[in-house]
Amino acid sequence: MRPLSPRILAGATLVLGVALLGGCVPQAATTEGTQVLGLYNVFLIAAAAVFVLVAGLIGWSVFRYRVGDDDDGQLPRQVKANVRLELVWWALPTILVIGLFILTAQVLSREDARNPDPAVEVTVTGFQWQWRFAYDGTDVVIQGTPDQPPELWLPVGQPVALTLVSPDVIHSFWVPDFLIKRDLIPGRTNRIDLTIEDAGTYAGQCAEFCGLLHDQMLFSIRAVSPSAFEAWLAGQDSGS
Repeated sequence: MRPLSPRILAGATLVLGVALLGGCVPQAATTEGTQVLGLYNVFLIAAAAVFVLVAGLIGWSVFRYRVGDDDDGQLPRQVKANVRLELVWWALPTILVIGLFILTAQVLSREDARNPDPAVEVTVTGFQWQWRFAYDGTDVVIQGTPDQPPELWLPVGQPVALTLVSPDVIHSFWVPDFLIKRDLIPGRTNRIDLTIEDAGTYAGQCAEFCGLLHDQMLFSIRAVSPSAFEAWLAGQDSGS
């Protein structure tokens, strides 16, 4: 039997490398993002298992039944039907899909749940082509420009509610490190409830094409300790 072609080995290596790189996502910086990341990892493991099984069977078939120098022209034993095998390859994907659906529904339900008593509430307005952050219960409003994107201060370890609105077109509030994205739709109010776990500065942007300066709809979130946040908010409120 002839050895596998170097082209086949190179192609298999390339496919495996792309699959591994496709699974790279940032570490979640929020409690909600951690749940999303866990669900993503379950999907990744399931997809990898299916890929290994299918690719392995195909590779085995190609290797086992490839034409060799001693081939006598005889076909392998032909099987017309196997009820048990057909039931297995129907049942396994069905169980897998149902299981992933149930897990997804559970995570989405937790992500959409609203905290009845968030520590901080902010109304986020996305407009062509910038962001405005208004802290509910205060006079503090942070608004950016294309040349100077705004910075949203939030406390670490406390529940935060972001109310999302848009006066013009559809925008999308996206912070990659939070692993959560939600649209701002004219005439409709959306909301994100989250708890940031790690202090730091996180880049955000509009993830829905909204016109000429869409690429300049940037913002950042600075997550600090609750005491630092209260001090900052008091300073902003007294200076407004």
